Amino acid sequence: MYRLFVDRFEENPGTPEMWASVKAFNRATKEGRIATAPRLSADEVEKHEAAAASWQPDLTGSINALPRDTANRLEAMETRFGWLADWVLATHGVVTDGMSRVRLLDAVEQAATDAAWRLKRAASGDYSPDPAAQRFPAWTPVPASPAPPPPRPKAQRAASSLTGIADAWGAERKPRTKTLEEHHRVVKAFADFVGEDDAGAVTPENVVAWKDKLVAEGRLAAKTINAKYLTPLNTVLNWGKANRRITSNPAQGIRCTGKAPPRIRSRDFTDAEAKIILRAALGAPQTSGRHAPETLAARRWVPWLCAYSGARVAEITQLRAQDFREEQRVWVIHISPEAGAVKADKPRTVPVHPDLIRQGPLDFAKARGEGPLFYDERRARVRSAKSHPAKTVAGRLSEWVRDIGVTDPNIQPNHGWRHLFMTLCRTHGVQEEARYFMVGHTARDMGQRYGDASPAFLYRELTKIPAFAVE
Repeated sequence: MYRLFVDRFEENPGTPEMWASVKAFNRATKEGRIATAPRLSADEVEKHEAAAASWQPDLTGSINALPRDTANRLEAMETRFGWLADWVLATHGVVTDGMSRVRLLDAVEQAATDAAWRLKRAASGDYSPDPAAQRFPAWTPVPASPAPPPPRPKAQRAASSLTGIADAWGAERKPRTKTLEEHHRVVKAFADFVGEDDAGAVTPENVVAWKDKLVAEGRLAAKTINAKYLTPLNTVLNWGKANRRITSNPAQGIRCTGKAPPRIRSRDFTDAEAKIILRAALGAPQTSGRHAPETLAARRWVPWLCAYSGARVAEITQLRAQDFREEQRVWVIHISPEAGAVKADKPRTVPVHPDLIRQGPLDFAKARGEGPLFYDERRARVRSAKSHPAKTVAGRLSEWVRDIGVTDPNIQPNHGWRHLFMTLCRTHGVQEEARYFMVGHTARDMGQRYGDASPAFLYRELTKIPAFAVE
């Protein structure tokens, strides 16, 4: 518990007042001075400072002035610390009785308070060693009394290991490089968590404990835990079960049921946000300072290409000069796995909007010559799909968008174009099939899966969207 908070916040601890407020709520709850306390979560600590505002400026004095009510103390402790206690139990496979539960809640409170003390000092610039850390040695489970079974042959152990099953699944299924890397990363993370690579020794309780740990860390939404962690693990273990590597899939049916956070705003850029970005893009080539030509080119062209295509930003930042081509007397961009990652590995052709043609990207691509438009492949090193230079360019564009004034944390600085494009398509009557083809969405019914969309048809539909008025 102590390390959960320290590891999460030590590098960026926030303000001393925030951790003073966390300690204040911990003490008030432990001493029975408040009947309802906010749940302690690593994802919600910043809310404590505002919640404790009524106790300022004298936190200690204000809490001491509150009456003690020991009758409701246990209920308040459960509200604030109970779910963290449950995570500790599930992680280590421990079962407690009623009295042990009370002592566990007190221990969780003490560990959380010790962590808050350390992080309060760190927030004030004091990173000296914390003596309290010595109270939390590594967990050593009590060994089971029955003798362990005799070791299996090495080849058999490798075939049924978590990493071995993941390797075999990848060799047979041959997924995209990015998918393969993500599944290997998840399986390794799970194996590291349970301290065991033998898939046959893994239990559903291990998977639940891992899920609970991800929840307790407070960094990931339930949807992300399901899609990016539990589903890949379940996929690999399902394959292992079907191919007789293991007798059962311990991840089967285990899901995170947490409620998704409420959406604060539309996922589209507002008109004002779109104009800020597009206007800055027009002026990017005149940016002062030392910038690589590819950086200025990405700022100049990528936002406009995204705005008029609805493409994912990395699909644009990986474009090559030869991906601009003329088909059926229509200028198009060819989004292809040859250039980099494309979802579902399906290439598609997107027409170039006449307003964009007027701005001159075709001349830029021709002058650039064959090869990537927005990074120097002589300097770029591709270690994995996730570290593709196009991804790096996309990340730097996100930072640039924030720097020029689109600072709302509830809008994605690149993906907002994809949502805005779909909204504009609906607003201006672009046919559903056309917009599905252009953005690369899956067809809604079997009929849409037959045939293809000609550049002339897509261009006619795209031109229904008027030019952005930013100049």
